[in-house]
Amino acid sequence: MKNKQLLSILILVVLCISASCKKMIDKIKEQTVMDAITNGVWYVSKFVEDGTNNTANFNGWEAKYLDDGTFTCSKTGETTATGTWVGNATDWTFKITFTNTPTPPVEKLGGTWTVTRAVSTDKGSYAKTEGGVVYELEMTKKP
Repeated sequence: MKNKQLLSILILVVLCISASCKKMIDKIKEQTVMDAITNGVWYVSKFVEDGTNNTANFNGWEAKYLDDGTFTCSKTGETTATGTWVGNATDWTFKITFTNTPTPPVEKLGGTWTVTRAVSTDKGSYAKTEGGVVYELEMTKKP
């Protein structure tokens, strides 16, 4: 009987430790992604709206994501767009919410994007559908 109790306690301890390890690993992964996003300045390297390539509309715009969950999107001579961002590692989404009214075409960057491909810490691909319109976005970190 003592052996069964000891074995049960040991199994419970192992399960608790493995759950804690999984949480720690998830936190490390999340921090790695957070560091990649917040370290540098990003630009739109591809923007397709309902099959039409509109990347050129974003020429000169640069986005900076901060680790406090805020961001700015700016271009010389234009009003800087500001807002918040949050990534969700569970469902692979990235949400941008503006705190001011952004200048066109920047407003199209708002909303919830699904990660379609994480190429590296310097590039990511995303997609969203709003009002039946399919959007594809690729962001690249400036060298």
